[in-house]
Amino acid sequence: QQVVVTATRRAEEISKVPMSITALTQVNMDIRGVKDITDVARFTPGIHIDNSGTNNIAIRGIASSGGAGTTGIYIDDTPIQIRALAFNPDETLPQAFDLERVEVLRGPQGTLFGAGSEGGTVRYITTPPSLTRSSFYSRDEVSTTEGGAPSYEAGVAAGMPIIDGKLGVRATVW
Repeated sequence: QQVVVTATRRAEEISKVPMSITALTQVNMDIRGVKDITDVARFTPGIHIDNSGTNNIAIRGIASSGGAGTTGIYIDDTPIQIRALAFNPDETLPQAFDLERVEVLRGPQGTLFGAGSEGGTVRYITTPPSLTRSSFYSRDEVSTTEGGAPSYEAGVAAGMPIIDGKLGVRATVW
C-alpha cells in the first residue's frame, strides 16, 4: 500500500517525493506499539532523542542545546516551539494516538518549514473528520508487575458528519 504524504505542502505518494522521508501511518504505529516521539525515533533512521537532560530532537546529528531548535515540530501545519513550552518532549508533543500519520523529513527543510528546520522536521498529521461517514477508533493497554500495582492506558476517538458532505466533527479522549 502506497502512503500519501504532504511533506511538500501537496499530497503525493511517498515514492514520488524527492526527499528522505519516513512516514508511519496509524496502522503501522499500532502494530509496532508506537506511543510517542521516542518510539517514533526507534523506527526512524537518522533521528535521535537526547535523554541526558536537554531532550533535544536531533535529525542526522544536527541539534542545538541553546537558542532556536534545529528540528521543526508541526501539528498539521502549526509549528510547535518545544523550548518555549516545556522541558520535556513528552509534555509538548502529542501521543501517537488518533493520528493519520507521523512524517519525519530528514535534512534541511528551511524552504518549506522555516529557519527552525535546519536538521529536519517532524510532522504530526491528525485524523481529519469525515464528511460522509462515521468512524470509531480505540486503543487500550493493561499491564501488571509481580508485587506492583497494575497500570493501564486507554484512548477513544470518534467522528461523524454533522451536515452530510459539508461539516464533520472528530473528538479524541486519551
